[in-house]
Amino acid sequence: MKRNEAPAQGPLQGLRVAHCSLSVAGPFAAQMMADLGADVIWIENPRMPDIARDLDGKGRAVDLDRRNQRTISLNVPTAEGSDVFARLLVDLDIFIEASKPGQYEKWGWSDERMWEINPKLVIAHISGYGQSGDARYAGRASYDPIAQAFGGLMAMNGTPQMQSFPAMWAVADYYTGMFTAFTCLAAHLRAKQTGQGESIDSAQYEIVARTLGTFGMDSWNTGVPYVKKLVNNGNTAGYNTYRCADGNEVFMLLLGGGVMKAGVPLFGLEYGGEDFPENCWKVNTDSPAGIKLEAAIAGFCGQHPAQEVEDILSAASVPCGCIVRVEDMPSNAQYVARDTFVEYQSETSGVPVKAIDVVPKLKNNPGKVWRGGPRIGQDTADILCEIGYSAEEIERLGESKAVRIGR
Repeated sequence: MKRNEAPAQGPLQGLRVAHCSLSVAGPFAAQMMADLGADVIWIENPRMPDIARDLDGKGRAVDLDRRNQRTISLNVPTAEGSDVFARLLVDLDIFIEASKPGQYEKWGWSDERMWEINPKLVIAHISGYGQSGDARYAGRASYDPIAQAFGGLMAMNGTPQMQSFPAMWAVADYYTGMFTAFTCLAAHLRAKQTGQGESIDSAQYEIVARTLGTFGMDSWNTGVPYVKKLVNNGNTAGYNTYRCADGNEVFMLLLGGGVMKAGVPLFGLEYGGEDFPENCWKVNTDSPAGIKLEAAIAGFCGQHPAQEVEDILSAASVPCGCIVRVEDMPSNAQYVARDTFVEYQSETSGVPVKAIDVVPKLKNNPGKVWRGGPRIGQDTADILCEIGYSAEEIERLGESKAVRIGR
């Protein structure tokens, strides 16, 4: 599909982005912009296609995190591939790559050389440990769980008796994609004002560490080690998962003065007395009041199905929600009412796929899904034509293996 055939939609229409990245973080950063209307080109190595194509054997990772993108199958470090890459840079606003640190410089493509071609270009480098630092870490390979391990998140999961484990699914990758996309757009706004591009160094472990909230700060500023907790409430009664009469679960949060005033009586306890005095905003789990509250909540939930518990507490403005299974999401009334899901055609399998639609929702310039993730080299010929290659030159590039032209 040629660029002018893509629908004009979303607030980022007119923005030109390319990414050369595998797995999740880089593609997701680009895909967020594609969902909002940017023209995104996915640069894929013809000799070693993206591992996401075989991640689940069905290509669904491509249909999710490469949707709304076009693709060119290009071997950048070859002489012919380098020429194509140079021509691509001329027309770009943002370029995202996620190779080992220093790889593009080894290929002769430093930031400075890219800026010689396009001074306003925003360049984002994504890696596990960053582009610089201690020699023991700079240049190391990394995946999502490694970033979670080094960034402190894995050490927070579970209880002291449990081995550390990563949070599902690929949260370090998705965090990194979101931080990178936001920073790219901020840098692009500045580049439009000044004419000067930017180079972004997205180290996954740093982004994970930034998301630890005050739990990290508590330890760093007091010297007291963080102790694993099963949930992230610290030591607050009524802030947990509870099993209900039908075997399903709810999660509730009795936190805040108004919530405590409304919630405590629901469980047969007196608000305003010695255990739960006026204006108390929480009680500790191991206090006498906390022990009473936990027992009362467990008894209440054991007498009601999960949906009823959610309805009763929600009607009293107590935060509570059923734990929704993935398989139940498409039929949930709120998901249906808001059109949270969308179906679109898979370019790889040729069948419709169901996925979460473009979020957040926009009123005046909404994004939309106009295609699934492209096949290998599906748009190579069109993109080469757009940047000035003739039909004969495109054929020669295909014969030289510098590009792969999809059929």
